[in-house]
Amino acid sequence: MDSVTQFSLGAVIGLAVSPKKTIKIALISGLVATIPDLDIFLSHPDDLTSTIRHRGFSHSLFYLSVISPLIALFLYKFFSLISYFRWWLLVFLALTTHPILDSLTIYGTSLFLPFSDHKVMIGSIFVIDPIYTLPLIVSVGYLFIKKKMLQIKGISFNTIALVFSQAYLLLTLLIQQALIPSEKSFATPTPFNSLLWRVVTVNDDYIEQYFVNILGEKGKKIQVENRHYLKSINTNEVDKYANFSSDFYNLKIVNDQLVLQDLRMGSIENPAFSFIIAKFIEGEWNLITPYRNKIHFDLQGMYGNKKL
Repeated sequence: MDSVTQFSLGAVIGLAVSPKKTIKIALISGLVATIPDLDIFLSHPDDLTSTIRHRGFSHSLFYLSVISPLIALFLYKFFSLISYFRWWLLVFLALTTHPILDSLTIYGTSLFLPFSDHKVMIGSIFVIDPIYTLPLIVSVGYLFIKKKMLQIKGISFNTIALVFSQAYLLLTLLIQQALIPSEKSFATPTPFNSLLWRVVTVNDDYIEQYFVNILGEKGKKIQVENRHYLKSINTNEVDKYANFSSDFYNLKIVNDQLVLQDLRMGSIENPAFSFIIAKFIEGEWNLITPYRNKIHFDLQGMYGNKKL
């Protein structure tokens, strides 16, 4: 999820855990909740590796659990606002809810490192969803502006926001499960909402996409050829991305370039995540350092006479 959502969720959790409902508690817990995303500053050899390794060890529930008592000890020593146990609980929840929430998006999150590098990608919520985030922002924002917690008929709005947001997550998960047509399919909401969903199915010969609303009304289906057979050109890079994307990828030859396309983001016609991984030079395919493709392709692609 986006940093604003992660900060707001961490702040709301901190206020729920702490007996002291102060701006400092909200600010610290919100900042702690954003720690896992510091992995964006790590250096990687190429764009493809950077994409695959994002949400890696820094999003592991095991590693975050290990560092929680250390961060809590630091906070207890420098900010004697609450007990060490409360700091530990606050830090633990703020850190671990971050990757759990991320795993509900379609990108993929390494929750179980170092025991497994399987990427959890449920895809039941878009990376930015105002319905989920706004109640959290209102709770934290009111505290920052008014210097006190918002109360509605004697009930803390912080509690209401936390319960509502998590109930909304459950609702989107239930909607998603009702929309997935088969094992080799995924359904994920379109940007900023949970009313319109994109459904993609990977078959042996073709890949199909359509949009459907929560009433089950489907839009026009579009198809592209499944070109997984092209993986023979660059098996190593493709295998790594197949694992990362749970096999929701495709390959395409465009202008003498082999392009790996992630079907989960964007559209099957024009994926938001595309990488050039090989080039056809002097009659043969040459592996290159993968880099992000910024060119938009047409539906059919361009093949020519290439021997695979």
